[in-house]
Amino acid sequence: MHSTPFRATAVEEAIASGANAKEASEQAAIGTEPTSDINASVEYRKHLARVLVKRGLEEAGL
Repeated sequence: MHSTPFRATAVEEAIASGANAKEASEQAAIGTEPTSDINASVEYRKHLARVLVKRGLEEAGL
């Protein structure tokens, strides 16, 4: 599996337009290209991206 960081511009745009943490985190998987392997499916990895972004935004006070 290859892990490549990327800038979540869809999340940034959602925040700039006034979205709350939950709404913005729904955009977290846009632009990702996770792979599926024996540890996790593509769907799970996209779900995890949304969950972790939401937690980070909430911790940041959004």
